[in-house]
Amino acid sequence: MQVAVREAKNNLSKLGAVAHNGETVVVTKNGKPWFDIVPHQKPKRRIAPLPGVTATITLSEAIAPVEEEDVPGWI
Repeated sequence: MQVAVREAKNNLSKLGAVAHNGETVVVTKNGKPWFDIVPHQKPKRRIAPLPGVTATITLSEAIAPVEEEDVPGWI
């Protein structure tokens, strides 16, 4: 999101809420980027599966330890 400095000054609370929700707000002066309002903490990663995507391996296969004879192939 990009806003002019005058708009940022008049809507700081609203823009703060936008940044808090994970979006960076670019504040411009004379049409050029001047500074950013950024979230203090990174937004949490989405851990839900993507819609319409089916896993090709099971959870137990995904977290199984690597066999010692397979290690040279990974390095």
